[in-house]
Amino acid sequence: MKILIIGAGKMGEAVLRSWLSDSSKLKKVISVVEVNSKKRNILKKNYPLAEFSEYVPDTWKGDLILFAIKPQTFSNIAKVINSKNISTKIILSIMAGITLSSLENLIHGKAVFFRAMPNLASSVGSGVTGVFARKPIISSYKKKIEQLLTTLGWVYWLKSEKLFDPLTAISGSGPAYIFLFLKIMKNSSKNLGFSEKISNQLVLKTFKGVSEILKKNSNLEELISDVASPGGTTEAALEVLIKSKPNLKVILNKAILAANKRSIKLGKNAKKQ
Repeated sequence: MKILIIGAGKMGEAVLRSWLSDSSKLKKVISVVEVNSKKRNILKKNYPLAEFSEYVPDTWKGDLILFAIKPQTFSNIAKVINSKNISTKIILSIMAGITLSSLENLIHGKAVFFRAMPNLASSVGSGVTGVFARKPIISSYKKKIEQLLTTLGWVYWLKSEKLFDPLTAISGSGPAYIFLFLKIMKNSSKNLGFSEKISNQLVLKTFKGVSEILKKNSNLEELISDVASPGGTTEAALEVLIKSKPNLKVILNKAILAANKRSIKLGKNAKKQ
């Protein structure tokens, strides 16, 4: 499978790494366009199996083009691609806020368009990726997209393109919510007398253990009850989290709704580009 990746920032590089390390039968020949010379030189050393260039090639014919650039640069890149002898069967975008309609309007040709949104954990193969395409979807193309995105983690086909906004608010921004919670726990640990190093270990190993438990049991209410015995220390902590005004539930829901609202706004701004 011949692939052209345009943009190799954090997510673009994560995709490149996963696709090159994929041991499936889907063989790949990957070319990458990255304008940042410093980043490009680092990528060349780290991924010798891929080809790298500063500019979009004048001539290229392949199976898939991945857009992993900043959405505000897309319209200019689209003009460049349309001016060159470039042909592909599939176009996959992981650009935030750029709709399929925008892709179809700005990119000429007969490619089939897919839109996806991976999250940070995709960089270690444990991500969540939402993907959408207009129906009917060519089965062979859908299979290839699934093969490629599964290397990043769990893949979920969205029933509506509008679901990208809540997806972004939950799984896209979600890792930051968890990191913040862990940071607060770590600071509390230090305030209670543990060192920086031990506090880090206490919190991270606790979280790692919880992750392992969730692989076997995903019933959250049951798991909370398993830890929170009546009259115990956990119950005392949960009462503060639940009964404070505003409580954790209200604050977190408000935060997720704010992320969803911002995603919608960014999408509208992207359409104006």
